[in-house]
Amino acid sequence: MTLSLFLGLLVLVHSCWTASLPAQVFQASPLLLSPGCNDSQVLSVAGLALQGINDDRKEGYEFSLNRVVDVREHQGRRGSVYYLTFDVLETGCHVLSRKNWTDCAARELHQSVYGQCKAIFYLSMPERIPYLPAYNCTVRPVFRGSVIRMCPDCPGPIYTKISDASILEAVSECLEKYNKEVAVGKKFSLFQLTKAYYQWILGPFYFVEYLVTETPCTKSLPGSEKCLQPSADSKPVGLCRGSLSEIHEKHVSVTCEFFQTQPTSAPGSHPTEQQPPEQSASPSAAAPLQEGPKGSVQLLPDFVDDINEGDQERKPLVTFPVHIELTTEPLGEVLRLPSYFKLEKEDMPVVLPFPGGSRSNGCPGVAANSNPLILPP
Repeated sequence: MTLSLFLGLLVLVHSCWTASLPAQVFQASPLLLSPGCNDSQVLSVAGLALQGINDDRKEGYEFSLNRVVDVREHQGRRGSVYYLTFDVLETGCHVLSRKNWTDCAARELHQSVYGQCKAIFYLSMPERIPYLPAYNCTVRPVFRGSVIRMCPDCPGPIYTKISDASILEAVSECLEKYNKEVAVGKKFSLFQLTKAYYQWILGPFYFVEYLVTETPCTKSLPGSEKCLQPSADSKPVGLCRGSLSEIHEKHVSVTCEFFQTQPTSAPGSHPTEQQPPEQSASPSAAAPLQEGPKGSVQLLPDFVDDINEGDQERKPLVTFPVHIELTTEPLGEVLRLPSYFKLEKEDMPVVLPFPGGSRSNGCPGVAANSNPLILPP
């Protein structure tokens, strides 16, 4: 599925590439080019890189692209290495859903998590190679003080553990309702709490998001059913959202979305883009081998404990420290690609130290959501 999405996007990139770039685009160049952040080709490449980041992650929610902040391009013989900096917004799609980020909506302002990513991405149109060797992202929740000023009654996040009695009750009531009224022949239990929000409207409202796993059940006698605890190696199978309110009487609502089963590759089948490469060449001739992309996502805390009541109208100064480096060699190193990407030795791309300094002309680009509360400086 991931391969087909990548190849489909490649076709779109190719049309932009051929329409906007001269014929010498594939000639080797020692210089870093600075295309504009609003350039259609750059936006397509950033979208491919972001999808690679979402596909590589194992927990949390997918990111959507808000704007490209800076970009450099190093042209090689058969393609280009891009050095990208872009702003992201958290969506409501869990990374285990494996959806394309373009199919996922960003969260409402009071739930927003925003930040910045840096990524190195190689793209070869002649060889149909999209490859993400490295990325790093830093994100944090929107400043709660500003949200309170704009919307005092909006639900606020609860930074607590599942052992909190109110959250545990909300999850338990939601699961009980789903298992009783919706699930047919199956029972689901809590795997992991992912989000919790609280709101007071004439009484408490709790909103929860959580991963569920399937509980093995057997019918020991006709008309009776016995369900066991999930095994220690059980996997999450879906994401549920629910609410619990107690105004005059208890009200529970719940919906669940289940993930598509991710098939494992059979022996001899074509691997996906980010499987580890084979050690077919000398490590000294290229950058170190790696298990898929080298990257991580850092979640910074909210400022809720760092401000005084009188400071709620002032957004604190924030930084998003994002560092990425595959090499420190000034002239770069050969970037090792997975073995199923067939390139001659002389056509292998070179990766350089991630460029710093001032942003290129035409950057940053236009933001999909320009609210200053969710734009990194």
